[in-house]
Amino acid sequence: MRVAIMLGIVGLALVGFGFWGLNTARGRRTFDEMAGMIPLAALATGGLALLIAIFWGVYRIRRG
Repeated sequence: MRVAIMLGIVGLALVGFGFWGLNTARGRRTFDEMAGMIPLAALATGGLALLIAIFWGVYRIRRG
C-alpha cells in the first residue's frame, strides 16, 4: 500500500506541475523555448502514475 501512496503523491505533484506549466502565464513563459513539452510530458506521466496508484491500491485492498 505504501507504493500506491507514494506513486499517488508523485503523480499529484507531476499533474500539478504540468497544469502550472501549461495553463498559467508564468508557466508558459518559463517553458517557452520547448513549446511546453516538459509540462505536457509531466502531465501525462503524472496522470499515468495516478491511474497506476489507484489500480495498485484497489488491488492491495481487495487482496487483503
